Amino acid sequence: MADLNDTHSDNRKATWLELFFDLIFVVAIAKAAHVVQHQHHGHIDVATYLKYALIMIPIWWAWVGATLYANRFDCDDIWQRLMSFGQMFCVVILAAHISTDFDSYYKGFLLSYAGIRLITILMYLRASLTSAQTKAVSNFLALSFTVGILISLSSLFFEGPLRYILLYAGIGFDMIMPLIGHKRLKAMPVHAHHLPERFGLLTIILLGESVLSLATSFGMLEWTTPSLIMAGCGFAVACGLWWIYFNSIERGVVGRNLGHGQNIIYSHLLIYSGLGAVAAVIHFAVIPELTLLDYKILSAVGILGFMAGLQFLHMSYNQGSERKSALINAALFNVSFIAMLVLAPTIFIVMVGTTTLVLAYAALDHHRLK
Repeated sequence: MADLNDTHSDNRKATWLELFFDLIFVVAIAKAAHVVQHQHHGHIDVATYLKYALIMIPIWWAWVGATLYANRFDCDDIWQRLMSFGQMFCVVILAAHISTDFDSYYKGFLLSYAGIRLITILMYLRASLTSAQTKAVSNFLALSFTVGILISLSSLFFEGPLRYILLYAGIGFDMIMPLIGHKRLKAMPVHAHHLPERFGLLTIILLGESVLSLATSFGMLEWTTPSLIMAGCGFAVACGLWWIYFNSIERGVVGRNLGHGQNIIYSHLLIYSGLGAVAAVIHFAVIPELTLLDYKILSAVGILGFMAGLQFLHMSYNQGSERKSALINAALFNVSFIAMLVLAPTIFIVMVGTTTLVLAYAALDHHRLK
């Protein structure tokens, strides 16, 4: 087995296996994003948004669990690769069970999620057997995550809302234990360059999903002046979000002391969920199948969700004047965006206004970080 200390080298970069792993996970995230594109007579009901959240949280948490293990302990040997392939296969099965009819597919979804988590637990147990240096951290996480997945698996014995309560109670337990045991985790802090890189790589793939949504939607219509403007706006929004995110990560997060990494982890639930909704925003801008009110709600979920996660990162890792200027820019954008949504009389104006504000925010944030 390779030396676990190699994972904390200053030159630690994402491995080819990690890139392959992220690509497989994006299949599941893309299918989850399609859930929020399910409309009925121009409406996206509250239940659809709830299903989207119910599906996204386990996907995000399964990816986080594997990513945090790799950040601290990955040695990229044969056994590590085989276990990672096992997780990828579970992700494929999980993706096959993502549907708006979540109840009917729940068992397969849960068991595939459990498979990903159980392999992660085996990885931690293996780390504890191969290195005395990492034993305290890996055993603590393995035990905590075992309890969490057992709580989630108990939902198989119940129907209705209780099964979802138990599923998310297990995930909640998983999320709380690293916070409770943060002193233990100081012995193996997250890598300040590798972790933001992993989250950034998944972000850029998800931005690619927005472009794919644009290309797919645009290909279904005749080219007219309004559709060309909407397509241009959709692409500009994707580019603006890329600019905002990577400027912030590169200059405000990478290389800083991330501690146990919880702030960057939890903020990306909002960022990834927001990007999934942004793909739907672009789709329904080009193919105007939603009512004006429903489109405004979807735009708020996507853009404000993404911005909330990113602005939380600003508040977490910026200090003093950096934090003050970031807060001012965030307040200006949020107030302007909400006002635009309230006042915009058409979907066309909503999309043009969204594009204008995203690009203006990108310019202000770029100037702030110079």
